[in-house]
Amino acid sequence: MDLQGVTLPLTVFITAWAAVYLAGRILKLERFGVEIKPFLIVFKTIRFNRFLDWLAGRLRRIMPALSNFSLAMSLGMTALGTYLLARNLHSFFFRVEEAAPVFPAVPFITVRESLPYFLLAAVVLIAVHELAHGVVARFEGIKVKSSGLLLVAVIPGGFVEPDEEEFKKADRGKRLRVLAAGSTANMALALMLIPIILTLFHPAGVLVEGVWDQGPAMQAGIKPGMIIETVNGVKVTSVQELSSQVGKAGIGGEVRLDVRLPDGSLKTFTVEAVADPNNPDRPIIGLTGARTYIPHFQVYMALFWLHFWSLNIAIFNMLPLHPLDGAGVIYNLAEGAIGEKAKILRAALTFSYLTLIGLNMALTFGRFGFISI
Repeated sequence: MDLQGVTLPLTVFITAWAAVYLAGRILKLERFGVEIKPFLIVFKTIRFNRFLDWLAGRLRRIMPALSNFSLAMSLGMTALGTYLLARNLHSFFFRVEEAAPVFPAVPFITVRESLPYFLLAAVVLIAVHELAHGVVARFEGIKVKSSGLLLVAVIPGGFVEPDEEEFKKADRGKRLRVLAAGSTANMALALMLIPIILTLFHPAGVLVEGVWDQGPAMQAGIKPGMIIETVNGVKVTSVQELSSQVGKAGIGGEVRLDVRLPDGSLKTFTVEAVADPNNPDRPIIGLTGARTYIPHFQVYMALFWLHFWSLNIAIFNMLPLHPLDGAGVIYNLAEGAIGEKAKILRAALTFSYLTLIGLNMALTFGRFGFISI
């Protein structure tokens, strides 16, 4: 990990938050519904409540079915999350090549290269999550005290605050449906994005990002920004496919590339494959960087990361880990069967899942080292 690359952003981040906190105290922004705490800004209002009431009314015919389906789906996500974590832990011990990395999402630390997409996804998925909680709460007759916007460290979002006393007094079914709504909405968003991404975005070649100085590709005239579409007449849409076709030509073989230029025109280049200095038996054409090219790549990445984080947050939030919604669902179900002992069960499950997640993270570091995305 590059500590120098983290120190400056972290220093600026802490200094900016200190300035915001002091400004909030001096200007007494609480008068305007703005509450500022270290690394947290909350703006509360009741104006959004009318929209929640309107939306709950519009959905009143299908809401009972949606809410019950949401509850069933939430339990499915709890089971899925448990299975994935347990299976991954088993893989670390017995089939380490199949183990997947598990690590916390910490902006600037573990989320760096994809940070802009992470922040954009956070805005959308938090809004969807809280909106679902609020609409179901109002449909079930539970008062919403306030709603509004917030900023946690660098993560923007929104919130809905049901009246705690009314929520506790509501019957168990209503509480369960409110708790299940948020993660189910996130999962629904993740699932809806799959056909959109698969339908609208297709690989269209291999984008050249770098070439060897005076290597075969450079000598042939290939430059960064060009898109390789075919190799010896065979369409390629990934670096692996490109390498495979170059490999078939062999060392010293002629490789004919149909390349899309930055101006949109198509040009054919002929390159002689040479031996890889690090693997003399492997033919290469002298690219130092390349990736799959997808048109409208930035839009694709925004939708991909929104799908990724919506899916992961939906499953993680339904783990029975207090104070996540999953713990609330399991607690309310258990309370109906074992009464006050449900609190003991909640504590035991929280400890168990913290251990399960902690082991996955520790073994991830041991296997993969420090990871950032």
